[in-house]
Amino acid sequence: MKFSRYMMWNFMKMFLIVLLGAILMFAVIDFVGNIKTWLARDTKDAIDYYVSYLPYMIYLISPVALFIAVLASIGNMTRHLEMSAMQSSGQAPFKTLIPIFLFGVLVSVGSYEMSELWLPDANHKRLETMETNAQKKKNPRIKEKRDFTFIDSERASWFFRHYSGKGRFGRDVVLLLREDGRLVERYDAKIARWVEDAPKDSLDSIARLSSIDPPPGCWQFERGNRREFHKDGTVNVYPIQREKLCGKVTTYPGDLINERQTADEMDSKMVMARINVLRRSGEDTRAMETALQFKRSAHWMNLIVLLIGAALCHRYSRSGGLSQKFGVGLLIVFSYYILERIGLKMGENGALSPFWAAWISHFVYGGVSVVMLYRSFRL
Repeated sequence: MKFSRYMMWNFMKMFLIVLLGAILMFAVIDFVGNIKTWLARDTKDAIDYYVSYLPYMIYLISPVALFIAVLASIGNMTRHLEMSAMQSSGQAPFKTLIPIFLFGVLVSVGSYEMSELWLPDANHKRLETMETNAQKKKNPRIKEKRDFTFIDSERASWFFRHYSGKGRFGRDVVLLLREDGRLVERYDAKIARWVEDAPKDSLDSIARLSSIDPPPGCWQFERGNRREFHKDGTVNVYPIQREKLCGKVTTYPGDLINERQTADEMDSKMVMARINVLRRSGEDTRAMETALQFKRSAHWMNLIVLLIGAALCHRYSRSGGLSQKFGVGLLIVFSYYILERIGLKMGENGALSPFWAAWISHFVYGGVSVVMLYRSFRL
């Protein structure tokens, strides 16, 4: 028990040092890269940006920090024959390392919880804060659309001359409603705006609400006409000054322009809701489906790289020093990252199914870690 506390203290101390050092380096490099932007902005914007960036930094850095921590702490104890002494006392190496493996499981579970609870809001705020002209060209965040059609389902089709996601209203709008493939109603309006039935909350809560559950409200058409098409071929035309379409359509503002435009800004429920919207409108869902699977798989990298690091360093070896093991481990970990990114791109392009695109790297390197541990414990 005393040795386990001593081992965990060495490991946790090294993990925190590496994590804090990597976060500081990450933030400094990012700050220097965007120095022109921050010189032209308020100090508060920079502070808000990096506070929002912090959870994402931890999420990205934790696998490498775990690997370096286990290699440095356990490797140093192995070099001083402390691990060999425990083995000589009759305790199996696997049993000695169980506390570290349990910590890897906890970090993986915590990483998943963080990606569901904290990361979506933090990433959304970060991306909204850092919306410079350069980024608008590189990765534009859509606020408005012009001259576009949106097919909500087999029942409803929209055309907008202009739509504002921030104001949630459109100009020169046409809505077609069908029943069993037959056109039954057509709405033409100068303005169609979303009217809430409940008190308006903050923009973030509205964005979250509209992405998960139907927001409280309905579309209101102003200054136009409503046409009814009957089976006998007759058409009735009714002028509209202000008319609400509550219950007639299932289109919501977040379906037209989602405030959260990347998967990093959404939790799993939001991504699934977005997939349903894209399916209803007949759009490609491969990228979002791959992102959904990645949200479920990415966190296990923390445990897998920890197992690889433990397999490399827990045994004393005369033939190879700690630096050689560190180099081999880094090669394995970075190839792990590369295979993961290749899989994601193949999933987005349709070369792999979303499930295999997100999970194949974890299956491969999970198998590698198990084989490495088995051989190192057996020798």
